[in-house]
Amino acid sequence: MVGITEIYVHWDAGRSKSALATSLGADRKTVGEYLAPAEASGNTPSGPPMRRPPEPG
Repeated sequence: MVGITEIYVHWDAGRSKSALATSLGADRKTVGEYLAPAEASGNTPSGPPMRRPPEPG
């Protein structure tokens, strides 16, 4: 099983989803599903660091 952190580390290093999936032994669609929320919120590889959302309350 591949950890999501590992996916994001490889993605931030600039690897394509296909290369990332191959190197981690994961399906490209699965990698895309994990990266979709980050891409939808405007994050890009080697972009500004991702921030944790504020804690409620």
